Amino acid sequence: MPDDARIDLAHEGPVALLTLRHPPGNRITQAMVQELAAHVAGLEKDSAVLAVVVAGSGGRTFSEGLEAGEWASVSPKDAPAAIQRGYEALWALEHLTKPTIAAVEGACLGAGAELALACDLRFASETATFAFPDVDRGWMPSHGGVARLPRMIGRARALELFVSGVEISARHAADLGFVERVLPPGKALEAARETAALIAKKPRSAVHAIKRALTEGEEKPYRNRFLLESQHSVQLLWSDAYREAQEKARRKAP
Repeated sequence: MPDDARIDLAHEGPVALLTLRHPPGNRITQAMVQELAAHVAGLEKDSAVLAVVVAGSGGRTFSEGLEAGEWASVSPKDAPAAIQRGYEALWALEHLTKPTIAAVEGACLGAGAELALACDLRFASETATFAFPDVDRGWMPSHGGVARLPRMIGRARALELFVSGVEISARHAADLGFVERVLPPGKALEAARETAALIAKKPRSAVHAIKRALTEGEEKPYRNRFLLESQHSVQLLWSDAYREAQEKARRKAP
């Protein structure tokens, strides 16, 4: 196993690009989980970053999941702490106030699929495939997939994918509802970058409020979601971006 497995962070103007770099399958090590958590914490504080794209290096594989050899050596005693670090890193990614897009090429398996699920949007190449093969190793998704996938596609469909371990195409994933866009081969990252750049041009206060209302609303009873929406929208009325937009609209009015 290469000792330089890592997650790279690059900045393209207001868009940050997180790249899993562990060839050939971009398998996720425990060190990479901790690196992801550190990157996300830094991105939250970086006011220059307005959107984030997550991709796999090489353009052929997003991630084949956890580094199996490393995780096989984790004792049952040490496993809870290791698993907690994993789901906390993905929780932080999910709750990042900047919108996130997973650009999926090739295999997106196990914890790699759980990483994609923690992003706000998933853009996948036609040749991308998704699966949760943990069941074949006598295990289960452990980084938040069991909580996130049913919210997107329903309990029964999520159960089928988890207990069968079958691999599905990007088109099938889109039909189920956990892939938002299917692109020609090799175009997922380009499309993700373009959409992230578009988002970055919008008033950041409005983008952040929309994402927070949606993310926090999913964790509250239905009635409370309306109150949350009202609170965030009223706060925006006092923002500089809102006042500037209204003034611009008035100047354009006939």
